[in-house]
Amino acid sequence: MDLTISRPVRIFALVAIIAAVGGLAMIALRPKAPATPPVVSSNASAPPTKIVPHHPSTPSTASSKAKPPVITSTARPKAAVTTQKTTTVARKRTPAKAAVAPNGLPTALASALHSHRIVVVSLFDPDSQTDAIAFAEAKAGASEAGAGFVGISLLDSVAAGALTTQLPGGGLLPSPGILVYRRPDTLVYRLDGFADRDTVAQAAAESAAAAPVTGTAGE
Repeated sequence: MDLTISRPVRIFALVAIIAAVGGLAMIALRPKAPATPPVVSSNASAPPTKIVPHHPSTPSTASSKAKPPVITSTARPKAAVTTQKTTTVARKRTPAKAAVAPNGLPTALASALHSHRIVVVSLFDPDSQTDAIAFAEAKAGASEAGAGFVGISLLDSVAAGALTTQLPGGGLLPSPGILVYRRPDTLVYRLDGFADRDTVAQAAAESAAAAPVTGTAGE
């Protein structure tokens, strides 16, 4: 038996071996692809995002300014509750001004004598129209003489009573009438009945050096 391999068979076998070796070499030299990490969803249960198509005629929601909602409250404000604290210390009250001064004259007249050396006192009945005219004349006369002025109503029992008590010689107060006082509390003129402004002004001017009144009437 002849085991000699023919030339064509040998060539075919050599080519097959070379091809097999080349294929193995290419497989060995091929770079390996990196392994792709698995995609892990952060919220598997979240619903898919709905894509709203944008229309040219409708302004985009993202570009439009969101206006804050207007909240209208119909609840009425609660009234402030004022609490008053009670104290055991009583508040100091200003004592009422006495109607009669310590010297026995009406307080209004005594106060006027502190700021004026001469004070004209007009005695009047508020229900008499004639006394109202006399009052105005007496006030004008006192102003012309630079003297103080006080009006005493004969219906004021306290003030009129104090003047009656201080009246030299006693008696009643004239209505209308004029009394002129000099500081500190001296009656220096008395005019009974109506007197115009010139008469009052003259009496006030002369009262600076006049002697005190000692009777029930005087000029």
